[in-house]
Amino acid sequence: MRSFVLALVCLAFSPALLARIDLLLVPPAEAVAGEAGLRFTLYLNNPTSFTDEILLPRVIAAICSSGEGRQRVQLEATGPELGLVQVPARTRKTIELRLKQPLAGPGPFVALRLEAPASNMIMFELRPSEPSPDSPAKSRLAPAPDLDLATDIEGVSRHISAYDPIYFAIGWRGRFNARFQFSFKYRFLEDRPDEDLLGRESPLHRFARGLHLAYTQTSLWDLSSVSKPFYDTSYKPTIFLLHRAPAHLLGTREITVQYGAQHESNGKAGGSPLNLSRSLNTLYITPTVRWEMAGDHFLEVRPRAIAYFNTEDNRDIARYRGHIELTVRIGRDRGWQLATHARGNPRGHGSLEFDFTLPVEHLPWPSWLSAPSTDPRAALGGYLQVQYFNGYGESLLDYNVRRRDQLRFGFMLVR
Repeated sequence: MRSFVLALVCLAFSPALLARIDLLLVPPAEAVAGEAGLRFTLYLNNPTSFTDEILLPRVIAAICSSGEGRQRVQLEATGPELGLVQVPARTRKTIELRLKQPLAGPGPFVALRLEAPASNMIMFELRPSEPSPDSPAKSRLAPAPDLDLATDIEGVSRHISAYDPIYFAIGWRGRFNARFQFSFKYRFLEDRPDEDLLGRESPLHRFARGLHLAYTQTSLWDLSSVSKPFYDTSYKPTIFLLHRAPAHLLGTREITVQYGAQHESNGKAGGSPLNLSRSLNTLYITPTVRWEMAGDHFLEVRPRAIAYFNTEDNRDIARYRGHIELTVRIGRDRGWQLATHARGNPRGHGSLEFDFTLPVEHLPWPSWLSAPSTDPRAALGGYLQVQYFNGYGESLLDYNVRRRDQLRFGFMLVR
C-alpha cells in the first residue's frame, strides 16, 4: 500500500504535469516552395500568472511527410533569445524558424511538426519549384501509409477528455479516510467547429458527433486500518449524447443537453453482509445552463432527471437519491469556484455536498523563497480542494445509511 501512495505522489509531480509553456507552430498562409530557407512562425505561450521558461535549441529536429513518404528535417531558430527562454506571465514570445534543407516530397500537401521540443502538427500546400537544367533529379521517397504525424498521445487527445472532477482528498471521521475519483469521456468522432460542417453535415453524422462513452470511478479508502483497505468503490460506465442548444436563449452564454444511460456498481457479486452487492441502471437527461456575470464570474446550473431500472440490489434507492439531482457552480474559470451537489426525495432522505476549489498558483507564497521563474505554484498547477458531505449514501454501499458529516482537504486536477 505504501508503494501505491508513493506512485500517486510521483504521478502528481511527473514532468507531464509540470509543463506549462505551450508551443504553437503556424503554417504558411499560402502555397510555398519547399526550398531551404522556408520560414515558419513558432509561438511560445505562457497561460500561467508566473514567468516560466523553456529550453529552445538553435537547431530543432522535425518530421515532414507528404503523400510520397517521410523525411527528417532541421529548422534553425533565429533571434537573440535562444537557449533558456523566459516567457512572462500570460504573454507569448514569437520565434522565427528557417528550414535548413529542401523538402523532398512533391506535395501538393505536406505535414510537419517539431520533435524536441514537441509542437502541434501543421499542414500546408507545397508549390513545386522550377528545377534548373543541370540540377540532378530529386530522389523519390519510400511510400508512406498516411500523412498523419500525430503521436499516439496527440491522436488520443482528440477524442478523450475529462468528464467528472478528478481529485484526491483526505479527512477524519473517527479515523483517517480518503476519497478519490478519476473520470474521462471518449468522443467517437473528432470535434470540429460547427461552421466547418454547416450545410454539409447529415443528421446521422450530427448524431454521431454527440455520441460519447464515459467512465467514472469513485473510491472511499480506509487509511487507519492495518491493511489500509478500500471501504467501497463505485464503477460508473456511461453512454450518452451531448448537444448544444442556441446560446442566446435566456440570455445565456452556453446551453448543453446530455441524455444517456448509466450503470453503477460496487463490483461485488455476493449477497453476504461482508460482501454486499450494489448495482443499478439509470436513464437520465441533464441540461446545463451557464450565465456570464460581472468580473469574469459565471453561474452554472445543471439539473438531472433520473429514471431507475434493474435495482434488485437496492429497490428503495429512489427514496434516498430521488429522481432529481441539482448541481450549481459559481466562481471564475481561472479563479475560485464553489460547486454544490444536492440529491434526494422530499418525502424521504437525501444528501448535500460542497466542493470549494482554488488554483494553487493563487495561494500565498513568500517571494523570497523562490525566483518567479521557479515558483512551485506555477509548476504544480491544479487546485486546492475543500470538500464537505452531509446526508445519506456517500457511497453506493451506504445508499440508505447516514454517517457523521465529513470534511476533507485535497488536491483536484480537473474541476
